[in-house]
Amino acid sequence: MQLITIDIKSERQTVAEAIAQFLVELDSYKKGGFKVMKVIHGYGSHGVGGAIRQAFLKKCEELKRRNVIEDYVCCDSWTPKNIVRRIAINYCPDLLADKDLYLLNPGCSVIII
Repeated sequence: MQLITIDIKSERQTVAEAIAQFLVELDSYKKGGFKVMKVIHGYGSHGVGGAIRQAFLKKCEELKRRNVIEDYVCCDSWTPKNIVRRIAINYCPDLLADKDLYLLNPGCSVIII
């Protein structure tokens, strides 16, 4: 299955706007039958403390608890031993070619829908 990537940080959005964009796109891709998406949320490299990243990861934890998403992993934990990584690759082999993931980029995450 094709890897879907969304960018919630590049529009210079507020935290609330970025999370709202994520939720709209998550719903759309879930309805479209996709199983995996990569979200670029940034990590605070411009001195703003990674507010979008923190809010995004908190929202993912909530969505996982409510069974809206299956699981998620921030790419700085994208290691061979990570079970979420293995499951995501099974759903979407395109992840094997994504350079952000193998650079352990803390500015993105993978969501299993």
